[in-house]
Amino acid sequence: MIKITFIGKTKDRFSQEKIQDYLQRLQKYQRVEIQETEKLPQEGLIILLEERGKEFTSLEFANYLQKKIMNEKNTTFVCGPAKGFPADYLKQHSEKLALSKFTLQHELARVLFLEQLYRAFTILKKEPYHK
Repeated sequence: MIKITFIGKTKDRFSQEKIQDYLQRLQKYQRVEIQETEKLPQEGLIILLEERGKEFTSLEFANYLQKKIMNEKNTTFVCGPAKGFPADYLKQHSEKLALSKFTLQHELARVLFLEQLYRAFTILKKEPYHK
């Protein structure tokens, strides 16, 4: 199972709709659970979506994801708050991914990450979504 933790509520209606759309699409491939909370998760493999994290192409991310799913029972991706992660939390977790070199509005980053997660699964299944 893949867990995704969004710190704070998704308020934008467009973002809410796209999140639900991609969540529904993802269920075909993997059990994915989204949680919106104010608390930063502490247990299991935690991968932070963070601007200074490692960057991947879509193909590289698909391979990375496949390795993580095979090696870990529960993987949690954390999309932080608008102001970023606290410094001590960043130090605690070494796995960090960047979605872009651009600074992204945090609700848009949520949608972008889910789209890339969906794209990764279609790549792994050799489906035509990724062109």
